[in-house]
Amino acid sequence: MKRKRPAVKPVPKTPDTERSSTWMLVFVLAYTAAVLALDTFAVHNVFVKGADLFKIVAWFAIPFLFSLRRFDWGWLGVARWKRIDIVILGALVLICAGAVLVIPLFPSLRTTYGSVSHFSAAAKRSFVTHRVIWTFSWLIGWEFLHRCVLLRQLSARWPRWGWLIIPVFEGAYHLQKPMIEALGMVAFSAILTPWALRRRNVLLPFLAHLAIELELIAFLVLM
Repeated sequence: MKRKRPAVKPVPKTPDTERSSTWMLVFVLAYTAAVLALDTFAVHNVFVKGADLFKIVAWFAIPFLFSLRRFDWGWLGVARWKRIDIVILGALVLICAGAVLVIPLFPSLRTTYGSVSHFSAAAKRSFVTHRVIWTFSWLIGWEFLHRCVLLRQLSARWPRWGWLIIPVFEGAYHLQKPMIEALGMVAFSAILTPWALRRRNVLLPFLAHLAIELELIAFLVLM
């Protein structure tokens, strides 16, 4: 006869733990707002072979270090995925491709994302290499900071609606770009952030975001 495992009692919240979690939430919110503002006003511009060092450090390295102590590694793998998530990812890749293909219909986007199809083959290779390096240098930190570090703090404090703050942050940052792109970012965030919260995983949002960035590079080179 199997013995029943004793029930694991949740650690009771005390005023000290409540204050600690509140201060951590305030810190993460303030930190995210600060590093996004610093990047918006371009007070750094430190690049090494196409990689943006500010974004690597401020958006990924520092948040990773201050969340490392109690980090849940399930946020980074595929163990929490379900079969339907592969279908969802495929659908998102197609939707993102469609969003890239409509760029010519919006003058503001076409001005922002000028074609390099007239470049020489060597110049195109250089463009693609630097653009891919630059994309990875900021995208990993962007998704980790927003849909992992910040999302965990918000959902712990406000389980039902805390995630809604993230589309606000992402939309506000993109106001420096064409309005249609800012609205697209809000829509993207409103779809992917709840998924990340439900699965407690940031990989699918990262891959979907990566897809649209790579599709954009291909569009600029080919169209």
